[in-house]
Amino acid sequence: MNVPRPGDRCPKAAAVSTGPPARISPSQDRAQRIALTAYTAFRERHYEPYLQYAALRIGRSAAAETAVLAAFTELAVSWTAILGGTGPAAAAWRILHDHVDRALGHGPTPVSVSQLVQTMQHDAHFLHEQMRLCPERIADVLGVRPGDLPALPPRFPQE
Repeated sequence: MNVPRPGDRCPKAAAVSTGPPARISPSQDRAQRIALTAYTAFRERHYEPYLQYAALRIGRSAAAETAVLAAFTELAVSWTAILGGTGPAAAAWRILHDHVDRALGHGPTPVSVSQLVQTMQHDAHFLHEQMRLCPERIADVLGVRPGDLPALPPRFPQE
């Protein structure tokens, strides 16, 4: 049986695939391992509150899980760049928020700084009231400093 080789189907592919495989320097390898470890830790810490938030907002667990998985996939693809930014958790929250909005049928819209602040305040109240998270955990999930959170009503122990 005569099977075409990859180069027979696409001459440019043959040019690209010839030669030894690209080598990764030890520092690049270490940086990739550190980024993967950071992503894994971030995902473990944030998956449950992200899923709970999405389920409460969307109202359907399957759609919520799809939105959260899509957000984490997008996050994984751009993790190195996000990790190098000034606020990885805040960037991740915006990605999640966009995927939840899309699941609700809201298209992406340009957002001003004042709208971002207003959305963050709304989300902080939502996480506090609906999910019963403490202010420190809310700040962690939203990717902001605790001092930047809006004033939240105190939580009283349920009787």
